[in-house]
Amino acid sequence: MSAMETSPVPHALRLPRARPGVVSPSVLPNPRTPARSDLAAACAALWLLRRGVPRRSKPRASRLSVAARRRELALSFLPGPAFAETEADLEASVAAGADREAGKVRRLLEDPEVKLIRQLQQRAQLLDGRTFRPLQLPSLLQKGSPLYDADVVCVGEIHDSEADHAMQRLLIDALTYALFLELRSSEGVDPSAPRGRTPQNLSAQKLAVGVEYFSRQQQPTLDGLVFDKSPDGPGSSPSKFRRSKWHLGNMETNKETTTCSKWQACDWDRVWAYDWNLYAPLFRFCQLNLNRIVGLNLPLEAVLTVSRGGLDSAPEWLRSQLPPLDLEQLKHRRRFEDMLRMPLEKAVQRMSLPTSSWSPKEELNNMYQAQVLWDEFMANTALRYVSDVGGRLVVLAGANHVWRDAIPDRFEAQARRGGTARRATTIVPWRGSGLPPAGAADYLWQMDGPGGGDELAAELRAQRERLKGKSRVFPAGYI
Repeated sequence: MSAMETSPVPHALRLPRARPGVVSPSVLPNPRTPARSDLAAACAALWLLRRGVPRRSKPRASRLSVAARRRELALSFLPGPAFAETEADLEASVAAGADREAGKVRRLLEDPEVKLIRQLQQRAQLLDGRTFRPLQLPSLLQKGSPLYDADVVCVGEIHDSEADHAMQRLLIDALTYALFLELRSSEGVDPSAPRGRTPQNLSAQKLAVGVEYFSRQQQPTLDGLVFDKSPDGPGSSPSKFRRSKWHLGNMETNKETTTCSKWQACDWDRVWAYDWNLYAPLFRFCQLNLNRIVGLNLPLEAVLTVSRGGLDSAPEWLRSQLPPLDLEQLKHRRRFEDMLRMPLEKAVQRMSLPTSSWSPKEELNNMYQAQVLWDEFMANTALRYVSDVGGRLVVLAGANHVWRDAIPDRFEAQARRGGTARRATTIVPWRGSGLPPAGAADYLWQMDGPGGGDELAAELRAQRERLKGKSRVFPAGYI
């Protein structure tokens, strides 16, 4: 999560709904509310800022004791299984259904509604992040392209933008299809041949989707969503997945450790709380396309611990599980502070200004550490996944996490420190007449204007409405 796209604001820091694009640190809830420090107001602004306050479910209003907070933090960091430990089981599950999947291939290539999606992908246009030269999406989905060859592709979003989510699904499908065609070509097999090998099952090129919305500890439930088709499993119904709560069994707690035999939860309205209807199409798409969903984030309780008192206030057992934080990028820090008082686009454009005469506000150090912790931890989870499993990982996160100086550069830096060379590329949705500094992102997805992402998303929405309740061939009606 970023300064702009966050979980429900802590009770003590709530402010009234802001004007779109502006949050003033001096705003108070009402005349009877006692004045608070600039730091508290700035922290509240940090939690609320995102083109105004997004429409969200009602946040929980609980006041936890110190002991309860420590317990919740410890429980939130119960270790989940390693990616490599579960991958073999998932492959066996997918292989068992390969024959059923094979019959879909010919229909996919011939269906007119699927052909419409391919046409939209042909029309999709991005801008080179350095030269701002227009690029067609198909030209980027070929060997040798930084986007196609990357281990991790980071795709940004404004969390409450339906169009941003539709473009993410369109890109995931386009990349999956390109990998499918490359696989068939390498095997000397006609693409229309009814065979079961696709990039989503037994191929080393399989594509997974990493998301900011869930934590690393929730991985078993995410795997259940995609691969568990049992009648009572989370994969049997997206609504069942949404309602799944924390389920703890055989819990043992002492002063040194907290262990639990089962960690299964979605608990959407508590963990993320954005409009479920904006995200449900992604989860259904991943179910049908057999894309593993990877929880990238760390538990919210850990971030709140750091934001309240800084890294030094976190218990030693927690600090030992966190990656090193690079807090020395002044342009990144300035953008963080600028976003407390101005719209995203303006804050990003100011990244081109020199930092020689600028100095950070020390009173925001703890909040900045929490912001960097999000980026570094998600980068670390992505690195663990591609190192353990291989294939490609498409990372979906808030726009502020996918500029080059956020997850992408930190992912590559962590890989270098580990002695490996990994590549990450980034696509940021962009609205407005101006442009960010050259090199701030690898690619920009221009959303407004003729042929922009908003226009393509509207056509995809019309297709979904047209095919609702009808027999359809995936992915038509699911993007």
